Amino acid sequence: MGIRLRIALVVAGLQAKEYYETAADRRFQALERRRLRTTARAGMLIVILVAVFGGSILSVVHPAAPGLIVGLDSVLALTAAAAYWLLGRQLRHHPEPLVFVVASAVVFACVALGLLVPELAVLAAGYLLLIPVVVSQVVTWRTFTHTLWLVLYVVAVMGFLVLAQVVDLSQPEKIDIAVLAMISIVVSFCGHVLGIRARIRDYRQLGMIQGLHRNIERQAVLLKRQAADLTGALAALERTSRVDPLTRIANRLRLDEDFEVVRARINRTGETCGLLEADLDRFKAVNDQLGHLAGDAVLRSVAQALQGALRAGDHVYRYGGEEFIIFIAGADAEATQAAAERLRAAVEALAIAHPDPQLGRVTVSIGGTVIGPADIDATDGALFDRADRAMYAAKTNGRNQVAIELPGWYGLPPAGAALVAADGTA
Repeated sequence: MGIRLRIALVVAGLQAKEYYETAADRRFQALERRRLRTTARAGMLIVILVAVFGGSILSVVHPAAPGLIVGLDSVLALTAAAAYWLLGRQLRHHPEPLVFVVASAVVFACVALGLLVPELAVLAAGYLLLIPVVVSQVVTWRTFTHTLWLVLYVVAVMGFLVLAQVVDLSQPEKIDIAVLAMISIVVSFCGHVLGIRARIRDYRQLGMIQGLHRNIERQAVLLKRQAADLTGALAALERTSRVDPLTRIANRLRLDEDFEVVRARINRTGETCGLLEADLDRFKAVNDQLGHLAGDAVLRSVAQALQGALRAGDHVYRYGGEEFIIFIAGADAEATQAAAERLRAAVEALAIAHPDPQLGRVTVSIGGTVIGPADIDATDGALFDRADRAMYAAKTNGRNQVAIELPGWYGLPPAGAALVAADGTA
């Protein structure tokens, strides 16, 4: 079962499409050359050591031909040393020819040793049988090169068996060596195929892992970009949700949030703040007679005029319909009235024609009050009601006017202030 599995693996390796595709891949070939160069240089050192020490020992054990043994091993060692030097320099990008020459030199050195020193014929035959297996496990060259080298090996072995004297190797021994050589060739080729197939599989798996890693990095970058876009979109949505879509000024939601900030600042600093409510005069006539599109245009113009007439620290909000709320930061009654008058004049200066002949142009009536530390416990509705009563008083007095209602805790009003009683009468 084990032999069949091995054969099936070899056949699958030879027939697999990925075997040919990956073997032809330039990056894989470059990787194989680097691997071959590294293992070949280590192999050259082993050949040098074996040639030097092996030759020394054999020349002592077999004194009949010490010069020949030393000469063969010296040539082999010099060949391996030259290949080692060239692999690190001029031929580092072409390791296969050098490895082929040295591997062939080892084979022919064994053949020459067995033929020229008859008493070492059996030992040389043992070396010859071992060499293909070692080469298949150590040398990582191409299948074509390995096949070509095995053909050369077969020629060398056949030449050795034909030329060896019968007195040194009997006929049955030659047959045994030939059979063992064939087995060694098959094992060498199968080992080479399995080895390169394993390297191809590792290369493809590494490529898949690297590809997955790159995909993960791209996905991470994409997710990060999407998260940034989502954060920006949420921030934009957050800002948009607090902006009136028609007039492009702050809406009632922003008003509620900012009013909490105003209350906290008043409580912390003890300062006062002006609260104004502006309402367009007879705006319904604009919508009824000129149309809602004209009414929308008027609202936009008035909103921009109000915002343009405010200081940097003041804020205007669309409260609903044609009503606007304004905060005048740090203002007392006099500053609140002055700001309200400035806003009223800014709207009147727009000179937008009004369909009501009694008005002639679009105007606003503004009511105001002052909020201070004594109002901290009052509800928002109660504070807005003070400004609302003042605004209706301004309308009652003839529109296009400013009226101020001061709370009971406030001191003397400013000179010339249009005051409103708690019941809304002037």
